[in-house]
Amino acid sequence: MAKLFLGSKHTDWSPRLLRLLWAGEAALVALLGGLSRLLPPDTASALGRRLVAAVGPRLDKTNLIRRNLEIAFPDLDEAQTLHLIRGIWGNLGAVLAEYPHLNRIADDAEQRLEIVVKGNPQVFSGTGKPAVFVTAHLANWELTSHAVVKMGIPVTAVYTRLQNPWMDRMLLRARRLAGRDLIERGNAARQLIRCLKQGTSIGLLVDQRVDSGEPVPFFGLEMLTSVTPAQLALRFDCELIPVQIERLHGAHFRVTFHTPVTADDGIPDAAGKALQMTTRINALFESWIRAHPDQWMCTKRRWPKLRRNR
Repeated sequence: MAKLFLGSKHTDWSPRLLRLLWAGEAALVALLGGLSRLLPPDTASALGRRLVAAVGPRLDKTNLIRRNLEIAFPDLDEAQTLHLIRGIWGNLGAVLAEYPHLNRIADDAEQRLEIVVKGNPQVFSGTGKPAVFVTAHLANWELTSHAVVKMGIPVTAVYTRLQNPWMDRMLLRARRLAGRDLIERGNAARQLIRCLKQGTSIGLLVDQRVDSGEPVPFFGLEMLTSVTPAQLALRFDCELIPVQIERLHGAHFRVTFHTPVTADDGIPDAAGKALQMTTRINALFESWIRAHPDQWMCTKRRWPKLRRNR
């Protein structure tokens, strides 16, 4: 999380200074979480938004956000870029403040989580077959797995261990309180295969650059992208379902299960099919980001230092 807020150059600090940074960061987030727990969800969300929107744009990590926005939206002027930067940091603050309220937001009685299903996915028809759900870091992405569970589908989600061990423990505890099974990304491959063999659906966040991935178009540039979700869907003959989340207002959201992504029949090999399916997923993600760019967590480098393809 230190890298999330401050950027990678601070990893050159001595271990003692880095531990102090981690402890301070965890204390601040714990304080925000403690305050949020005492407040209604909308008030907590607004508090987190205001605090992080005020501080975030002054941090080094803003340089990466700016670079990503300049690539994705090259026609923005400076005022529009600054407005989006504040919105992106604000959304991240809202997400942090909403962690204590995830179960409440997903509660039917609260009417805060609208669910839309498109294309009649078979996984919701009682077939017993699992699915591969994929989503992006938009709005409060943590709620996508809640929506899957609300649809009656057991799901195992993949998470990435944070560099800050105190932050990692806090967020992992919040995620587990939601009743989800979790797999750490570094040890995920075999466990994901085991889940699908046992008939358990899996959920993955796949909008970030993966150095071991395949080059796939994203906002006019090729981004190294994981084709693993498509490969797993093909291997186990299950649906690859894109899950979109939008922040409507405050701590109110819409989750849309889109039509399962498939490959054209004319593609002869599995590798080609996986690449085409991943390309279609990236195109969907791009359209979602264009619709709500201020809800996109783009605090990591998405593209290498390349010129835009013309």
